[in-house]
Amino acid sequence: MVGGLDLTPELAEAYKFYSNATHFSIAVPYAATGTLFELITTNSVRARLDVLVWDPITNWILSDLFLACFFPLLTTRCYPNGTISALAVKVESVPNLHPSWLTLKDRSCTPIFSNDQFAQFTFSADSCGTTRTFFDHYVLYENEISLYYNEKGVARTSPVDPEYRQTVSCYYVVNDTQTVAFNAKSRPYEPKAAIGSGHMIVQMRLATDSSYQDFYDAEDYPVEKYLREPLYFEVELVQSTDPQLELILENCWATLQEEGTSLPNWDIIVDSCASPGDSYTTVFHTVLVDDRVSVPFHYKRFSMKMFAFIQEAQVLKHEVYVHCDLVICDTTSPAEGICQGQCANRVLKGTPKQTKRGRRSTSSTNRRQISSRPILLNGFQ
Repeated sequence: MVGGLDLTPELAEAYKFYSNATHFSIAVPYAATGTLFELITTNSVRARLDVLVWDPITNWILSDLFLACFFPLLTTRCYPNGTISALAVKVESVPNLHPSWLTLKDRSCTPIFSNDQFAQFTFSADSCGTTRTFFDHYVLYENEISLYYNEKGVARTSPVDPEYRQTVSCYYVVNDTQTVAFNAKSRPYEPKAAIGSGHMIVQMRLATDSSYQDFYDAEDYPVEKYLREPLYFEVELVQSTDPQLELILENCWATLQEEGTSLPNWDIIVDSCASPGDSYTTVFHTVLVDDRVSVPFHYKRFSMKMFAFIQEAQVLKHEVYVHCDLVICDTTSPAEGICQGQCANRVLKGTPKQTKRGRRSTSSTNRRQISSRPILLNGFQ
C-alpha cells in the first residue's frame, strides 16, 4: 500500500513503479493523492508518504515505513503592482480541514481556487484586512489565512481541533531611487484609437507525462501510443493575463479523421464532464500557480487512457485526433449554463457514441473549437 492506497497496476503506472528480483523503485509527485504535508517553516513543507509492505496470502505485514522529502514551496508571491498571491497547504496536524473553508482576515476574501490539498488566494495589498507597518526603508504588508470554525455551519468537527493560521507577509522597499535614461521626440500627429476586433488564442498540447512540464513538439507527431497508455492533454488560453476569464471545456471527442465532424467518433467529455460509462476514464487534473502558470483559470488539463476504437466488432489501428469545443467565460458576470464551471451544470440524457456533430458557429467571441495533432494507435506493449 502506498499512501493508504493499494498499489494497483494503474497506480503503479502513474507512480512509475519499477521492480526486479531484489529491488523496486517508485516516483510519486509531492502533491499526489495519499501524501501528507507538514509545514516546517513559512516557505518550507515536508511531504510524507506512508508505505506498507504486506503478504496478500498470509496478511502478514512485512514492513511499515514512511518516505519524507523537504520541498522549498513558495507560499507567498509579492508583485510590483501590489498584488499578493498566497498558497495554503492542508497539513497533517489539521486532518479535518477542507482548504475551501479558509479565508483571509476579511472573511469575505475566500480562495480563488481550492481542492483537497491546496487553497490559492489572490488579493491587493490594500484589501482583505491587510495591515501595513512602516520601517526606515520598507513597508511590511501582512495578512493571515485562517479557519473560523463557527462560520455559517462551515466548521471543524470540534472546537478542540487544532487551529490553522498561516501568516502572509510582503516587504516593499520605499525611498528607492532609480536612474533612467530616455530620449524625447515630438510626434508628428496625435495618436487615435482605431476601432477593431481582437482574437483570443487557444492551444491544445500533449504532455509527455502527468507533471505537465514537457510537451511533444510538432516534429514528434504522429506520437505513437499503446493501448491503455495514458494521454495527458493541456488546453491553454494563450497571451491573456486577464484573471476574470476562465476557459471551460464543453465537449471533447476523438475521430479517426482530421475533420472534427467525421464519423465514427467517440465521446471523451460531454457537457463539461467526463463522458459517463466510457472505458478509458477521463480524469481532470488540478492546475496550480507555478513558474509557467500565472492564471490557473486559463488552463484545463485532462488525461485518458489510449483506448481501442471499435467498429463492427473490429479493433481499429489508426491515427487518432482529439477535438474540443471550449467556452471562454467572464467570471464577473452571473454564471449561467456552461460558465458555472467545469462539470458544474451537467444534464445528460444518454451519451450516444456516434452522434453527428455540426461545426459550431464561429461568430461568437467566446466559443472556440480546437483539435490535436495525430496520435498513432498501436497494440499492447
